[in-house]
Amino acid sequence: MSLKRSIFFTSLTQVPTLLLYFAASMLMTRLLGDQGRGEYALVTNQAALFALLLSLNIGYGISYFAAKSGNARDVVGTAMALLLANLVLAPVLLAAVRAVPAASDVLMPMRADHWLYWGFVYLSIMLSLLNTACLSMLLSQKRFRELNISSIIGATASALGFAVLFIVRDRIHPDHMLAAVLIVTIVGQAVITGLSCVLYAVHIGLKPVPVWSWNVIRPILAFSMVGYLSTLVNMVNYRFDTWVVNHYHGTASLGLYAVGVGLAQLLFHVPEPFSRVVQPYLFGAHDPGILARFKAVARINFTTVLALALFLAVLAPWVVTLLFGEVFAGSVLPLRLLLPGIVLNCAFKLLAQLVVQGGMQRINLIAAVIGACCTIGLDFALIPRMGIAGAAIASTMAYAAVLAVVLHAIRWRLGIPIGDLFIVRASDIRALIGGKLHAAQNSSSIRP
Repeated sequence: MSLKRSIFFTSLTQVPTLLLYFAASMLMTRLLGDQGRGEYALVTNQAALFALLLSLNIGYGISYFAAKSGNARDVVGTAMALLLANLVLAPVLLAAVRAVPAASDVLMPMRADHWLYWGFVYLSIMLSLLNTACLSMLLSQKRFRELNISSIIGATASALGFAVLFIVRDRIHPDHMLAAVLIVTIVGQAVITGLSCVLYAVHIGLKPVPVWSWNVIRPILAFSMVGYLSTLVNMVNYRFDTWVVNHYHGTASLGLYAVGVGLAQLLFHVPEPFSRVVQPYLFGAHDPGILARFKAVARINFTTVLALALFLAVLAPWVVTLLFGEVFAGSVLPLRLLLPGIVLNCAFKLLAQLVVQGGMQRINLIAAVIGACCTIGLDFALIPRMGIAGAAIASTMAYAAVLAVVLHAIRWRLGIPIGDLFIVRASDIRALIGGKLHAAQNSSSIRP
């Protein structure tokens, strides 16, 4: 399938996926209320944090090496070895965190300290790691149709689960609602992970035999670790404000902030099809025309996100209160303050791959470190005095700093004019609708 057709069908898939996840988020928020929503954010953020810590970014390594070399057996073996190691490492790490009150009090809400909540975190981590490995292999082989099917089914399972829970909510004691929501969440994760495994077995078919040879593992991990450090530091940009808001203002304020962040981050689904489709073309091909097509994709991505952000900013007061209730009216201001940063971060998600293809993956790490420093400093400076509005401002400024570093590298290290990467042109629309997707007439390849 061509680049244009792959982007078109993947983008088309994002529409129902986005609507279904939005419906699931709305139902879940109404079930939990502001305090429960904050507690849910803490539990799921902890699962995401430890999944990232243990993954070593192996999914990115799988996509890169399998697409680059076409020989995926060693890559699959390395991923399987890491997964088996994490079966043991994850519970040990979680037990150590729980044994330290100073750590567990920050990462887990007091009401969710029962061992079953920690069991949810462990199961969520392992499902996430397995799902990432399977989907990365499918991505490396440009199995976009299968990835799209997986996305829709996962979103459908989540929406149906929360719809059923919403219907029977009166039968559930309020103190047990958080546990019920987490059960629906983990069932949804299990469904999409099981489907990913089936798709892997059918379309990839490589037996997942673990590889323990350091000579095989070393080059894959060496590549993955640079991206891993970037992603790990970026976790500070995405999650650090959650713990600071909870520490200074409690779970009720965190619940309001989580709703604003959740709505804003729905826009992250827009660059997803562009990023997913372009990645194997960038990593696995040497077509000198790919840069021109990438520029066109980047312009379409940025302009689409910008238009949607402006639309959401205008409608935010009505959208928030209509869907989540008057109790969440306080989410409107942080949502609006966060939207500019979300637009910039959506541009970064796509442009970061251009930097990797140009042989400068370290630039993404530098950008992440600078963004994390901005996040930590601004969070402690603004959140105690300004609350969740300060958290949103801090995030937006950090996202701007991250993008600025990447744009500097693109312009002065890769020699690519950054003015070609943002506002959509009429030629892009004509190419997307009709002929071959192209961009500027200059189709020079990326300078290493």
